[in-house]
Amino acid sequence: MWSAEVEKKSLIVMKVFLGIMAGVIAGGLFFLLTIKLYQNQFVTVPDVTGLSGTEACEKLKESGLVCNKVSSETVVGSYPQSGSKVKKGRVINLYYENPAKNIIPRFVGIKLSVAEEILKKLGWNYEIVRFPFGEEKDRVLATYPEEGKLYNGKMTLLVDTGEKDEYFVVENYVGKDLSDVEDSGRVFFVGKGERVVSQYPPPGSIATEVILILGEE
Repeated sequence: MWSAEVEKKSLIVMKVFLGIMAGVIAGGLFFLLTIKLYQNQFVTVPDVTGLSGTEACEKLKESGLVCNKVSSETVVGSYPQSGSKVKKGRVINLYYENPAKNIIPRFVGIKLSVAEEILKKLGWNYEIVRFPFGEEKDRVLATYPEEGKLYNGKMTLLVDTGEKDEYFVVENYVGKDLSDVEDSGRVFFVGKGERVVSQYPPPGSIATEVILILGEE
């Protein structure tokens, strides 16, 4: 009787163990299947530099991607860049070698390094102006001339520094006593005196700080 009870308990333990193992295996298979499905949603952007626009779009299509514009001209770059992992169906911006028309392509929203690489391949002159927009460091915010305009020999890229300054509308400080403004934030004092006789920038300007010139009237 004792051996029968032991055998019964052993069978119960075995069933529990097998149940746990089955759960572990099922969970592992489900996890692997989920990972596989997730990975299948992403593809690598192929290198289409040097191809015609038609060939590049066809190559992107084969990878499950879409090009933003078909052209017979030569591709000099893309965004996202080749080698990047992106979701299937993503639109890839192609940049073309177009010396005859010199039309400004779309640079807004891409990384500065990508924009510079394309501009160098085009042989265009450019300058960089940095602005504390505070969203993403080295992201192109705007260009001048704008997208679609004719390149006139030089273009300007407005680029985010990644930092954000707090801007405000400058009030009129002139004529106020020093005691009334000395505790104001974002103001700097120049000169000696008990009254504000001048200021920069003038009232109504958008700024991050104001210089107040002190004197006596």
